[in-house]
Amino acid sequence: MGAKMSFDVEAIRREFPALQQEVNGKPLVYLDSAATALKPRSVIDAVSEVYSRDCANIHRAVHTLSQRATAKYEGARDRIVNYIGASSRAEVIYTKGTTEGINLVAHSYGLDRIKEGDEILLTGLEHHSNIVPWQLLARRTGAKLVVVPVRDDGDVLIEDFEAKLSERTKIVSVAHVSNALGTVLPV
Repeated sequence: MGAKMSFDVEAIRREFPALQQEVNGKPLVYLDSAATALKPRSVIDAVSEVYSRDCANIHRAVHTLSQRATAKYEGARDRIVNYIGASSRAEVIYTKGTTEGINLVAHSYGLDRIKEGDEILLTGLEHHSNIVPWQLLARRTGAKLVVVPVRDDGDVLIEDFEAKLSERTKIVSVAHVSNALGTVLPV
């Protein structure tokens, strides 16, 4: 299921100010983006612009700064809706990160809808933050955690994935790219 990609590593590194430093005489390599992603210059500049010019609560006031902040906030949501092909703005929510998002789904949707005998499908490539919430949910509800195996080459085959899907599968939660191996799943 993995895909091979080619890109200019140095060009990408130049976009990230944090990667312009050396550690122990070698270029910094940062592999913990699942916890906190480094920010490219464009993001740093955009955030600085908001804090410098439009820092105000959104959806709370009619003054100029609030109106501009709200427009930027909702404009970003509209761009995300278009980018991912969502059918409505209500399908896009903001969270602090993936871990919070997974926990919100597990503790709201999951607790409300997952019952004994239901299945939650993961792969063996998942980050700890995409395993523990589902383990806790399965334990609490009596659901079964089903794990698609990782092949010796670090890949997950679609056939293996399809073989684990069943009528009892109620949640599928997989990472697009494995933080451990770099395997890219075609989600």
